[in-house]
Amino acid sequence: MSRLRSALSNPLKNAIKGAIYPPMLAEGEQVPEWALQSWDGSWFRHNKGGWAVMVFYPGDDTPGCTRQLRDLQEHYADLKALGAEVYGVNPAEADSHEAYAKKFGFEFPILTDRGGSVARQFRAAIQLPLKTLILRSVYLVNPDGMIRLANRGAPPATALIRSIQALQQTIGQ
Repeated sequence: MSRLRSALSNPLKNAIKGAIYPPMLAEGEQVPEWALQSWDGSWFRHNKGGWAVMVFYPGDDTPGCTRQLRDLQEHYADLKALGAEVYGVNPAEADSHEAYAKKFGFEFPILTDRGGSVARQFRAAIQLPLKTLILRSVYLVNPDGMIRLANRGAPPATALIRSIQALQQTIGQ
């Protein structure tokens, strides 16, 4: 019986998610304009001219988010060599981001999205009555500001690197 329950749980979960999660922005769409502040006070904004990996993650110092961001940190030099910047985006306050970044040595900006307004623009959030629920989502944005990959979940950094390399070869960017 427990096998049957676990076999049914994933399709049921996926059906529920499909009914309530907003559809992701489509590949080929222009990225929404955004401007967010890092824990160190630096401001970052939508910037055409380079690749961007926008990572919307639910919580600082949680197991799934830490795995995802540590994977990106392990490959950060490779992403930078391809002209890509990684942006971690989450509604937590600066002191939480600072402690998290220092604990794990994250070199890429971790940005505070107070109230989740940027996450909602990227369709990476659901507004609940008392809070914003961030949906783990990753967007790869090309130098022209166009979404080239949209993924609900945590694709491996190596897959993002391969995508950038393939797109650079295909379109000469």
